[in-house]
Amino acid sequence: MTGRTAIYNARLLDPASGLDANGGILIENGLITDIGVGITKATTADVKIDAKGKALAPGLIDLRVKTGEPGAENKETLETAGDAAAAGGVTTFIVMPDTDPVLDSVALVDFIKRRADSVAKVKVLPTGGLTIDLDGAKMSEIGLIKQAGAAFFTNGDNPVEDAGVLRRAMSYAASFDVLVASRPDTPSLSKNTVMNAGAFAARLGLRGAPPEAEWIALERDLMLAETTGVRLLADCISTARSLAAVERAREAGVKVSCSVAAYSLFFNELDVGDYLTYCKVQPPFRIETDRMALIDGLKRGAIDAVVSAHDPQPTENKRLPIADASYGAVGLETLLSALLSIAIREDVPLLAALKPVTSGPADLLGLPQGRLAKGAPADLVLFDPAAPWACDRDDLSSRSKNSPFDGRKLEGRVLRTWVNGATVFERG
Repeated sequence: MTGRTAIYNARLLDPASGLDANGGILIENGLITDIGVGITKATTADVKIDAKGKALAPGLIDLRVKTGEPGAENKETLETAGDAAAAGGVTTFIVMPDTDPVLDSVALVDFIKRRADSVAKVKVLPTGGLTIDLDGAKMSEIGLIKQAGAAFFTNGDNPVEDAGVLRRAMSYAASFDVLVASRPDTPSLSKNTVMNAGAFAARLGLRGAPPEAEWIALERDLMLAETTGVRLLADCISTARSLAAVERAREAGVKVSCSVAAYSLFFNELDVGDYLTYCKVQPPFRIETDRMALIDGLKRGAIDAVVSAHDPQPTENKRLPIADASYGAVGLETLLSALLSIAIREDVPLLAALKPVTSGPADLLGLPQGRLAKGAPADLVLFDPAAPWACDRDDLSSRSKNSPFDGRKLEGRVLRTWVNGATVFERG
């Protein structure tokens, strides 16, 4: 994007620097060239945009997005995921490797990069499969795949059950200073479960996933991270005990960070309600004390990234008896609104709510975006932090409509999104 653009009369929000002040931003050649109170209507620019006092923040960075491309384009494509991301203020998202075929080779990582560059409105980075075919038997070519552009390595939703394989993969990844993400789960405890284990699941007659499935796997991963020196991302933790374990390991010197799905902050197990299949996700909605502990972690800055856990599933995979329905929920378009709603309802400072979707994930991956700073890419989102709206799944841009937020009242609405200074979404 060439020429000079001035966005003025904005509430500037930058978690990286702690900035919360009125002012504006000057953009030139896709970069932020100036920021502050001096950017006004009188500023010389080719394009002038009056923010009308609304909030202007770095575009969101989402570390956990599934698309159906390649292999299951009926669920989602990189193009439709890009449209959904832009509508949700997400300017960069990371694609999980569990596609068909799996992103476990240089050629497939390169394919995602090239394909996304040609069809997606936002920036898309591929992950690399930690093991070949994500089967947990043999690690992938981590060094070569990193060179090809993989943001980090993960086995997606398939935990590496063989501790020896995981240890070798972590040791090799550590030699390249590669981030390894692992979603802590013990399949022998969680396989074929529907929701959180407990009294409510028992009353519904549903098989529940006990929190021990997460705790056992997390403690193992933390021990292996300590011995190998790898940078570990505990992916989508969902309980108070898991967060405490991460903080304890961090204090002991383990290079560990953690992410939480936005739905884990918004919902608890009671929201499964009357067998709502759109609320069948992994990890499942937990008890209220777990939800509140995660919100406390958000306030304290203990959570490094909040993710959409975007997992599109077509209607025919969801409109089934809940035990037979697929796991997963779309979340790109509701990520920001979920956080803003939590900020209002649970008294979370706005900068604290925004940090794990801006500078937090940017710092984990060494990205230049995710901050309002001179020289940073002009990836931005303009939003009304208090605007109420009701989510209607039929209005979502995602190809699949499986949203647990369907029918929910939310606060905070994206008004406009820029990538490299170019508008990629504008409401109305």
